[in-house]
Amino acid sequence: MLPQAVVEKLGMGLAEQTPALSIGCRFDGTQLHDIQVVLSQVRVQRTTYDQVNTQLDQPEFAALAALTSAYRQRRFAQQATSLNLPGVSIQVLDDQVHITPLPQTPSRDLVADAMIMAGEAVAQYAQTQALPIPYAMQPAPDTYQQPTLLSEMYAYRRAFKPSRIVLAPEPHAGLGLTSYTRCTSPLRRYADLIVHQQLRAHLQGHTPHDTEAINTALLTVESTLAVNRRTERQSNQHWKLVYLQQQPHWQGEGIIVALDERKATVLIPSLAMETKIRRRAEYVLDTAITLQIQSVDIAHQEATFGVASR
Repeated sequence: MLPQAVVEKLGMGLAEQTPALSIGCRFDGTQLHDIQVVLSQVRVQRTTYDQVNTQLDQPEFAALAALTSAYRQRRFAQQATSLNLPGVSIQVLDDQVHITPLPQTPSRDLVADAMIMAGEAVAQYAQTQALPIPYAMQPAPDTYQQPTLLSEMYAYRRAFKPSRIVLAPEPHAGLGLTSYTRCTSPLRRYADLIVHQQLRAHLQGHTPHDTEAINTALLTVESTLAVNRRTERQSNQHWKLVYLQQQPHWQGEGIIVALDERKATVLIPSLAMETKIRRRAEYVLDTAITLQIQSVDIAHQEATFGVASR
């Protein structure tokens, strides 16, 4: 979203010292207290989720993990929903596509909950300071569920009501929060960048934009946001198809997540991809079958799979 030179200067851990907004708060198991937002300079040492998974018993990570775990439990007590659907990382190196599954791990949960906590803290801070910012909201589902099986998660996601950006705090049902803003990715999400601009103006004693100006700014990019999301999905699908084209004998596990009269919908966890195959009488939800690639049509963004011969 921003020029490369800006990213290199502001991206966490890309320079020895990085200008930042630091968000602090206390959590008593029920509420956030003593929320502070300050302009800062930070030194960031980059690490990986796998490395942190082996270090969670060390004091600096153990304390943070205990805090974010308690925060997550509070959100679930307020009917937050967790959907552990497959995700992957896609890299293209020397014309070869590499797809790596992203498992749900304690370190990923820690980071996700810390980011959500920051979003709730900033939302509350903005309200106490009468500072206009864009909030994220999501209507409550018609029927609350906490799915555990993959087929239940797949069905529940399809029943989700979409989240929206609004200019006054409203509940975010999926996160189990009464108010929330997205603020942790200002280098790649425009609404997050607006939040940072508003906070910086407020902290530096400048006049922040009013609600009307924020609304105008968001309206100018609203149509492109939908296009960007669609483009991202199509790009991911393209590279998955290129990967399958490079692996003409690919076989892998699929999980049956939906059944209709003629077709079975199958999720492929290692590709974070779904496909439909002909239904058989013995198919049962959440059972695993072995699939093999049959054809790839990159132009039409389609791949055909069949059940591997036994």
